[in-house]
Amino acid sequence: MKKLIILGIMLSSSLAFADDAKQKEALAQQLVAVDGTEQGLQSTDKMILEQIRMRLPKDLPESFYTDLNKNLNSEQRKQFIVQRYVDSFSQKELQAALNFYQSAEGKVWAKKASDVGTEVAHFTTQHARHALNTTMQQYSENPKVKQLMQRMNPQAVNDKVEGK
Repeated sequence: MKKLIILGIMLSSSLAFADDAKQKEALAQQLVAVDGTEQGLQSTDKMILEQIRMRLPKDLPESFYTDLNKNLNSEQRKQFIVQRYVDSFSQKELQAALNFYQSAEGKVWAKKASDVGTEVAHFTTQHARHALNTTMQQYSENPKVKQLMQRMNPQAVNDKVEGK
């Protein structure tokens, strides 16, 4: 009888834990829908596509970029974030964050934070491009770097060689 009671307690606590996990996941799903995460992922995808488009040949079919966008799979990244929220925050913390983002102030915060995130992502990609170009110029006499520069931007290398 004692074993049966212990088994019942364990089973009910397992069910309660499963319900808590489902509630936390539902809260995390709601949170990423209102905290700017989804908008940030869309902005990031757009910037990634623009950066890739600039580096690839201009005559690729548009369907290539449509498929690339699908393969970036922002939904998968969103679910990764949801899982990080579930693993990192208590149900009480998730609910408090959700309450904030559903308030008037929270909605303003989410919009502005999303805009700031987009600006930071743009700055970061521009800064990284500048750092790469500067470093490549520093190593322009290295045959492998020179070859890479030629492939990436043949006109710029030709201009440099011709002294333009």
